[in-house]
Amino acid sequence: MPEPLLTASGLAYTVAGRDLVQDVSLAVPPGALQVIVGPNGAGKSTLLRLLCGELRPSRGGVAYGPEPVETIPPWRLAGMRAVLPQAARLAFPFSVADVARIGLDGIGRGLKARDRAAMLERALGQVDVAHLADRSYQTLSGGEQARVQFARVLCQLAAGRTIADRQVLFLDEPTASLDLRHQGALLDAAAELARAGVGVVAILHDLNLAAAYADTLLVLDQGRLVADGPPAEVLRDTLIAQVFQVSWPVGQVPPNGQPFVLPRRNVADPQHS
Repeated sequence: MPEPLLTASGLAYTVAGRDLVQDVSLAVPPGALQVIVGPNGAGKSTLLRLLCGELRPSRGGVAYGPEPVETIPPWRLAGMRAVLPQAARLAFPFSVADVARIGLDGIGRGLKARDRAAMLERALGQVDVAHLADRSYQTLSGGEQARVQFARVLCQLAAGRTIADRQVLFLDEPTASLDLRHQGALLDAAAELARAGVGVVAILHDLNLAAAYADTLLVLDQGRLVADGPPAEVLRDTLIAQVFQVSWPVGQVPPNGQPFVLPRRNVADPQHS
């Protein structure tokens, strides 16, 4: 097995005497898309912030390869991992191209102008915002802004590959404001990055999207990792009931046999059969 890009051992994060994350250990291998799922307040975003080095754990540690994350200089860490947060607000009237270009700042400044321009053009095209390049970011819809932020992340990864050949991408609810077409396009892009050797860790609320795209599901409940493995093994009626407190059945859909989660009312209502 390849050496993990990242390992977390016994992670805990405590605020005002409350453990938001409790004793979580995991590894992020190259070439895999891992999806964290769980109810609101389960600690998913806190765990992601611990893994990317934004938060210091109360206990345990995170290492990228052999290096503890807190010992890695920020400029190197920026080349080794990129983060797409839930929301990113800007107070300045930047254009779409300007916002995406932020991903090239720092580590990308030593690149030739034509290489920077090519990275920017590719990223804008990948997320379907090239036609908006000159628009003010603040005039865009929430979904369009989310796609621009993903372009920024793609620029950062592209620039980072010039100094780091092992990278991790963190996505915190990246599909929350996207329509169906762009949800699939973003996750397709994430899966393509994984196939190229990037370790991808995403938080998703839609269990059907999680099942369709994840190589590994990580189920978090009350700060604890309660299940992990392939979606077909993890998603069970008992787990859905225990963790999410709903009685929705899990079925199988061809051709790939991945599980999907169906609200009980759709099963009982003949109009939806």
